Amino acid sequence: MLKKIVLAIMLALPMLAGAQTIKIGLVDTNTILTSLPDTKTAQDKINALSKDFQDQDSKFMAALQKKMEDFQNLPETTPQATKEALAKEIQADQQKILEFEQNAQSEMQKAQEREMAPVINKVRDAIQAVGREGNYTVVQELGAVLYYGAPAEDITPAVKAKLGLK
Repeated sequence: MLKKIVLAIMLALPMLAGAQTIKIGLVDTNTILTSLPDTKTAQDKINALSKDFQDQDSKFMAALQKKMEDFQNLPETTPQATKEALAKEIQADQQKILEFEQNAQSEMQKAQEREMAPVINKVRDAIQAVGREGNYTVVQELGAVLYYGAPAEDITPAVKAKLGLK
């Protein structure tokens, strides 16, 4: 019986010793992303595309508004067939605007992903490099950690340095 207890303790000791060597790194990726010039460049491209879509949408809406005003100001003597044709035209324009807005939203999402992906990959690579260099067992997002019992180190400054930021 004593041999079994001693054997169990001997088997458990290496696991306990290993548990004490956990090294946790915390990183604030939002701070890093907002510090990178690449983020501003990507955001400027996204904002320019958004402005283009908004400008085009405003033109479509102004044209639709004009058609609706013209329709409302038709004289009472306007033939019913003409009124129906104009009403169908207005409905078709409304549908085109709706489709344009949906396509614009989809394009904006794709542009966001396309422009930000290289920036996010660059930050991720820097985090991984700092993690390897510092022998961290785990690197977590600083804002996502609610509690940690083991000692943890904020590696945000090291990641920013790896990216050439102050």
